[in-house]
Amino acid sequence: MGNRRIKILNYRKEKQPGLLERLTEYAGSDAYPFHMPGHKRREIPDGIPGGFPDPYGIDITEIDGFDNLHHAEGILKDAMDEAAAIYGADRSWYLVNGSTCGILSAVFATTENGGKILTARNCHKAVYHAIYLNRLEAEYLYPEEITEFGINGGIRAEDVRKALEKDAMRCAGNSGDVRGKNTKIQAVLITSPTYEGVVSDIRAIADAAHEYGIPLIVDEAHGAHLEYADQCHSFPKSALEYGADIVIQSLHKTLPCFTQTAILHVKGKFVDQDRVSRYLSMFQTSSPSYLFMAGMERCIRYMDGDGRNGMVRYEERLEHFMERMEGLQVLEVLDREICGKYRTVAGWDPSKIVVSTMRAEDFHGEELAETLRRKYHLEMEMTAPEYVIAMTSLMDTEEGFERLGTALLEIDGALRHCVEPEQQKEKGESKEKERCETPEVTESKVLHPVRRMLICEAMDADTERTAFQDTVGKVSAEFVYLYPPGIPIIAPGEVFTDAIVEKIMAYKAAGLLVQGPADPDADVILTLSSEDGNNGCTGPLILIQ
Repeated sequence: MGNRRIKILNYRKEKQPGLLERLTEYAGSDAYPFHMPGHKRREIPDGIPGGFPDPYGIDITEIDGFDNLHHAEGILKDAMDEAAAIYGADRSWYLVNGSTCGILSAVFATTENGGKILTARNCHKAVYHAIYLNRLEAEYLYPEEITEFGINGGIRAEDVRKALEKDAMRCAGNSGDVRGKNTKIQAVLITSPTYEGVVSDIRAIADAAHEYGIPLIVDEAHGAHLEYADQCHSFPKSALEYGADIVIQSLHKTLPCFTQTAILHVKGKFVDQDRVSRYLSMFQTSSPSYLFMAGMERCIRYMDGDGRNGMVRYEERLEHFMERMEGLQVLEVLDREICGKYRTVAGWDPSKIVVSTMRAEDFHGEELAETLRRKYHLEMEMTAPEYVIAMTSLMDTEEGFERLGTALLEIDGALRHCVEPEQQKEKGESKEKERCETPEVTESKVLHPVRRMLICEAMDADTERTAFQDTVGKVSAEFVYLYPPGIPIIAPGEVFTDAIVEKIMAYKAAGLLVQGPADPDADVILTLSSEDGNNGCTGPLILIQ
């Protein structure tokens, strides 16, 4: 037996069971998935005998009669046209590489190489990858902070309008702009709903963009279910209904569809559909999964039928859960009151259960998530320093909501016993006061780094390895973000400050998943070499007030 074979056998012997065995074991456990995908490991109840077929039996390639996603003329074109009609789009495209390929294609379709984009700072990392690949200059919109929960609010339409007006005036005067016409903002991109369910005023933002002939791209990855909530009273409407030009949605996040499935919609006159198709052909795999596409068609058809009634029943389960959560004294669950209390919140998606630990003594998001996982076998979608997110869908059961509600009430009771009676009284009075008053909305929780150069310039420059604690004053050549949700704390070309380093180190100390650097332990980051770090300057990062 050769050395290579011996090495392989030893490797398998030393390792834990393989991925398939681990998945099978997890599926057979009583762990409840308060995380994506939205099917929650359950079959769509659409009456198909036997449910979804054996995947091996229907996994094919582009054979005669089954069309081609990249040149759809038959059954796939019909399926996508049906989706467009359901969602109210001019045209819709299936995405088998997730919302990421939709975001990349949307940005490339609406901007020129070396151009400029106005984007919310709290966008997904895919937006930043598009900025790098198309060598764009990014101007940022900062959401305000909802201090009560330690989360970001929405994007203000007046900030969008101010940025576009300033950009138009500068371009008209050509005030020493060496990049000429390409510096004109060519697209606006925001995320709504956010990971926490916050919805921005899409209609007002779209109106502001359209005044300058600019398309609005909305990353609505967490909002594919909104179209089907027309019989409900608590869900916001989709961005498509409020004037967005391109909307990208992850079917797998909030609907009963396979992981990696998504859809892109175009509506209106501000987007060239042919450019969208061109870039989708570049960013999507040339071997799209027919399992995924069949799953998307099945999901959309179900949601357009029985799924709409299912959303009503789902809303009832959510409302019952929220009624139970009124008994919390230390923990707190985000609710729709934020819509009236915060000026930047135009709507709220109740499918996101955000549980805050901010009022607890020495009990943080990571500890809450670990307690829910270890003691109650409930797996959360996301953990942050001050809260956790339980991600729900219409496929969540009454039993699932009951388990989560009971767990939170028990944990809350245990936390109350750790607080002195007088402190309990103060907490109760404080809670009632918070409900009656409009709290202050402060500057964004997102840090505002200074930009030394563009993302593309920094990523292509000479670099050196630097320990995180020694990065203050240096220019980053890598992204650093907490995942999920994948929003950069710092981007290439930006300068490390004490506050940024402290934030990253605090995340690491809390055991949260810091990603982005090539170093898997995130102890070392690539920074620009001393020579490159002092060359070239596009000025400080513009903060739009």
